Amino acid sequence: MTYTGSVPDTAVRRLDWMARMACRDLDPDLFSAKKREHEARIVCAVRCLVRAACLANVQRLEHGQGEIRRDGVVAGLTAHERWRLDADAPGHESKPALVFTGAPPRCGTYAALLRHLWLGERMDPECWSGEVRRERLHQVAEAVRQETEMAEAS
Repeated sequence: MTYTGSVPDTAVRRLDWMARMACRDLDPDLFSAKKREHEARIVCAVRCLVRAACLANVQRLEHGQGEIRRDGVVAGLTAHERWRLDADAPGHESKPALVFTGAPPRCGTYAALLRHLWLGERMDPECWSGEVRRERLHQVAEAVRQETEMAEAS
């Protein structure tokens, strides 16, 4: 190979992090299906090496937008959670934005999980186990609801 005198392009591009996303080669429906929210959250919060960049990007893109303009799981947060955590988003008259002030919420709670995800902090095992418990309770409640509906229909 001969020397051409040119300098290789090593400039960092604004969206270079997208090539390293854990969700890059996964089915996009995983992140929009309500029943697969927990699975999508695992991909983002546990497997993704660039979640902080993804979170910063989605915060920039969705800042100040209403809940209806948001969709699916992004950076480990659902559309509703991202809306609740955006204090500048419209529609907070009925349900105020969730703002973290003072002492952080106790680990293992849903509020602590949201705080970790929103601030791009590393997820500790106690908060993640709280999310797993919450998801299991949600699944049990959904199964009971379906059984009740089927019993009432008979």
